[in-house]
Amino acid sequence: MVDATDNEACYMVRCDAKNRLIFEIGDATVGDMGLRSARFEIGKYKETIRLDGHSPDRRTTVLSKHPKLLAALTSGIDFATMYAVEADVEYSTGFELTGARDQISRLAKGCPTKP
Repeated sequence: MVDATDNEACYMVRCDAKNRLIFEIGDATVGDMGLRSARFEIGKYKETIRLDGHSPDRRTTVLSKHPKLLAALTSGIDFATMYAVEADVEYSTGFELTGARDQISRLAKGCPTKP
């Protein structure tokens, strides 16, 4: 749903049966980088968020626990910047948010929850 500016990493909002909407960073090197937290800057929104690392190539955060991040992702701002925090290497990237408001809204409406 949210696309990265480079081809090696993927930044997206996806549906998870247990947690509803989650923000996911998919990159073969996130485990090697020791990525544990990320600072997001989207318009006026600026916050550092702890990331869960359940696999060596993915880091996630549950958006229901970070309503301000969800609001920023769906605010209509066209671009986001993310910086690695508490990582073994310095890392920053930007990603496109054009159309994210409508896409995330449609995703949320169709996202089933576990009974």
